Amino acid sequence: MTALLEVEGLRVRLPTPTGFATVVDGVDYHVEQAQVFGVAGESGSGKTMSMLALLGLLPPGSVVEGRAAFGGKDLLRLRGRDLRAVSGRDIGMVFQDPMTSLHPMLSVGRQLTEHVRRHLGLGRRAAVERAEELLVQVRIPDPTSALHAYPHQFSGGMRQRIAIAIALACGPRLLIADEPTTALDVTVQAGILRLLDGLRREHDLSVILITHDLAVMSSIADRVSIFYAGRVVESGSRASVLPHPRHPYTRALLDALPHPEAARDTPLVAIKGTPPSPQQIPVGCPYHPRCPYAIEVCTTDDPPLAPVNGRRLACHVDPFDE
Repeated sequence: MTALLEVEGLRVRLPTPTGFATVVDGVDYHVEQAQVFGVAGESGSGKTMSMLALLGLLPPGSVVEGRAAFGGKDLLRLRGRDLRAVSGRDIGMVFQDPMTSLHPMLSVGRQLTEHVRRHLGLGRRAAVERAEELLVQVRIPDPTSALHAYPHQFSGGMRQRIAIAIALACGPRLLIADEPTTALDVTVQAGILRLLDGLRREHDLSVILITHDLAVMSSIADRVSIFYAGRVVESGSRASVLPHPRHPYTRALLDALPHPEAARDTPLVAIKGTPPSPQQIPVGCPYHPRCPYAIEVCTTDDPPLAPVNGRRLACHVDPFDE
């Protein structure tokens, strides 16, 4: 099967007062049609930056290298009008915070119709009809009234649904959802995940789901990539990686999840140490200062991301080999 999106050797360097900082370092992945591709890792692991690079949304002065093939084009080589023709139309993005991603001074209808009129060239009446259809798709009650309302009149979960509607307005082939369930309660989170999965099935939509919560990923993703210090350390199908992680970092992320059946006084398991700064990535495996299984070679040689029994793994030790 031909991949809808194929990223190879993606490297992102951001300007800082002390020079460039590498925040994404040689990342490879691909997304198939109608597939949910999950990207997980702690804050600062390069998840969001790797996606913003595809849409040209990085700070001025950033340097991007690699290849991102989408629809016969390399997204990393597109500029100006050519990039805008893809971004927002063929690729939609739902940003992380539903409380700030919508414009507070514009009605919901204005934010939806402006989008489709710009990209699809619809007239005012056709744009309003399209906006109502979108609100129905994302399960917004009374869509006609909702078009005249403002973001502050909706709950966080409803705002996130509106943000998803805006991202879907032009019928994209790929939806990038950046932490779409952050700051939402568990019940609302489940509703958003069901919505994304339903839209994927109804519209043959591909979804990149960015999250730090492997529990969220396990409920919807088909394939996963685990990011650490701007690199992929483990990737493969959800069915192979999450039940049987082989990288110590993947295992640590799973162990850190609260267990629903644990006693109330059971302490949470934390990953020792902190993620490294992009300006101070350790020599060797970037995870070795925090890894209980590290050996001498981990402190000197960066392990390559290599195929291992149906997955890709970057680990010298591979302590959970079965």
